[in-house]
Amino acid sequence: MNEPPALLRFGLAPGGLSALRKHDLLNARRGRLLKSSLSLLDTADRRFAASGWLCLAIDDTEGQRIVTLPVSGLPLGPAPALEDVGDLETLAEGTQSGHIYTLRQDDHTIMLQGYKVQLKAVRGKGSAAYEALTLQAPAEAGTAVDAMAADLVRDLPLRWTGAAPLVQAAAALDLIEPPPLRATGLDFDPPAEASAAIVLATIGRHCLAQFDANLLPVLRDRDAEGVHQMRVALRRLRSALGVFSPMLDEGALDPLLDDLRWLGAPLGRKRDLDVFLTETLAPLRSLADAPKRLAHLATILEDRRVSAQEALDAALNAPRLAALRLGLNRFFAAVESGDAAVLSDAALAAAPAAEFATEILRKRRKKVKALGNRHAELDVPELHELRIRAKKLRYASEFFRPLFRHRKGQKKGPRRFIAALAHLQDCLGMLNDADVGARLVRDLLPPPDQDPAAAAIAAWFSGRQQLQLAQLGEAWDSYAALRPFWKDGKSG
Repeated sequence: MNEPPALLRFGLAPGGLSALRKHDLLNARRGRLLKSSLSLLDTADRRFAASGWLCLAIDDTEGQRIVTLPVSGLPLGPAPALEDVGDLETLAEGTQSGHIYTLRQDDHTIMLQGYKVQLKAVRGKGSAAYEALTLQAPAEAGTAVDAMAADLVRDLPLRWTGAAPLVQAAAALDLIEPPPLRATGLDFDPPAEASAAIVLATIGRHCLAQFDANLLPVLRDRDAEGVHQMRVALRRLRSALGVFSPMLDEGALDPLLDDLRWLGAPLGRKRDLDVFLTETLAPLRSLADAPKRLAHLATILEDRRVSAQEALDAALNAPRLAALRLGLNRFFAAVESGDAAVLSDAALAAAPAAEFATEILRKRRKKVKALGNRHAELDVPELHELRIRAKKLRYASEFFRPLFRHRKGQKKGPRRFIAALAHLQDCLGMLNDADVGARLVRDLLPPPDQDPAAAAIAAWFSGRQQLQLAQLGEAWDSYAALRPFWKDGKSG
């Protein structure tokens, strides 16, 4: 089976096409004209949009045709069959125009497209325009494509984008709404007999696919779940790099971790405000005897939420993100190929992943048990530490679960194990939520004993903590009773 081609897609800041044409790479080159007429189609009941697809009528030099395009960048489900949907109506019309260049890099031929998409709604006055750059080559030219893109990122106002410009334009016109995507919504099937290096590359690309799929939902800021899922993608990625760090070169890894922390900061600020506003202030304000100052507090924090979204937008549109994504692409390709520049322990990287996973899972489970067996006597800092250890074990279990699917009796074992860890985390999660909430209002309200609004918030967190912690014993017993899914023997 042929591998999919190497493909990179970038957005361009307004005026970016002009800068692209003046770049040394294209200077004095005459590209082939790209010109298409576009019509965005759907059924009366919006069947394509509901299924996560765009339906397009294209008219260009190749003739007229109808194609479908996945909204999330990846096909998460089948598109409605054109022969079965009946009549289609036109929702928007527009053009795609630009140039196609044939370039050489490291003895590979790469197609570069610089183009602009313009779309206008048929009903109403809405219109949208996006400039983009696409690099495409055969699969074996992936490294050459990344190298060319890295040169362009340094010189041009490139933006990493998780969606095609047509999808962005359709979303800007509110003709589609790209949904947030959980990790479980993407195929994840690392080979059971693969090496540790191959499994790390598979995990890393899965995390990046989840990140990319949530980029447009986050930028649209219509659903707070998008920020949560993007943050989960980055946390899973950082956790994976931590799990495999014994075989990775620190010099190659540390710059990537620095950039991931940079990006995680605005994501964390936005997520904390979203959670506090929706899960704490909103229910408190709905109470009949809610303190009046809660409304004032909500207004201030909503302003901060807007500012946090603006800071997050700036980071997601920054060339630094484009450079980071390219760097991660190159890193995982190098890991997969066994490149000594990114590996500190080639033997460990080449070892069977199941052996590597078993040792990691054993150590992490041991750390969870060391605290969890004393859960009834732990103080707040120790309960925080138990939550963190449980989260690390859960991530590792999710990463390595497919490696043990061939073992007898393991059809439901991993799922039950991970679900029990998730329940344990939930019981401990309110401790972290209370800390975040206290930090958010610390400079806005007096202490709880001096202010009714602060007292209401403190009481809210206290009540939820007591409710969650009351279930901790049961949650721990349910988890501790489960046999580790990675073990062949009968002992736990």
